[in-house]
Amino acid sequence: MPGTLSMKPLVPILVAVLLASVAFMVFGAAGGNQNLVAGAATFFGVAVIVAALRINAPIWQRSNNVDAAVEGPAIARRNTRLAALVYAWGGAAMLGVYSLSGLSWRHGWQYGLAMAIAAALLLLYVRRLGNQPRPEMPPLALTLLHGLAAAAGLEFLVGTGKLATTKGDWAANDVFLCGGIVILALCIMSAITHLRLSRRR
Repeated sequence: MPGTLSMKPLVPILVAVLLASVAFMVFGAAGGNQNLVAGAATFFGVAVIVAALRINAPIWQRSNNVDAAVEGPAIARRNTRLAALVYAWGGAAMLGVYSLSGLSWRHGWQYGLAMAIAAALLLLYVRRLGNQPRPEMPPLALTLLHGLAAAAGLEFLVGTGKLATTKGDWAANDVFLCGGIVILALCIMSAITHLRLSRRR
C-alpha cells in the first residue's frame, strides 16, 4: 500500500529477535544471570518499539495527505499484530525459562499459557478486521483500555517492590516489565495514529 510500511519485511526480523531473546533469557536464567535476562528482554522490546515507530511515524508526518478510510484499518492491524507478537514473546519466555532453565516458579506456566492465548486472540481479531467488507479502525476506547491495563500492571509491579525480589519469579518480572512497557508504548502510538487519521475521515 503506497505510503505505509508493510509488516512483511519486519516479521522475519522480529521473529528472529523474539527467538534470540527467549534463548538468551533461558540461558541467563539457567546461570542466574539477571543482567543477561533483563538485557535480552530489553533487546526484544526495543526492536518492537522501533518497528512500531517505522509503521506509525510516517502517518503522523503526512496525516494531511492520507486516505484515512484505507490506511487507518491497515495500520491498526499492523499495530495489533505487533501487540500479538509481544504477548507471544512473553508466553514463550515464561514457558521457556520455567521449563528449560531450571529456575522454578509455580505460576510460570499459567502466565505463559495466558500470554500465548492472548496472542492467539489478537491474531484472530486482526484476521476478523481484515475480513470485513469495509474494514474500519477499531474503537479508540479499546486501545485506551489496553494501555490503561498495561499502565496499571506496571504501577503494581513497581509500586509493590516486586522488581527487587530474590524469589524464582525474578525472571517473570523482567517479562512483565518489558512487556508492559512495550504494550503501553504501542497503545500510545496507536492512539496518536487513530486521532491523526480520525481528523481526515
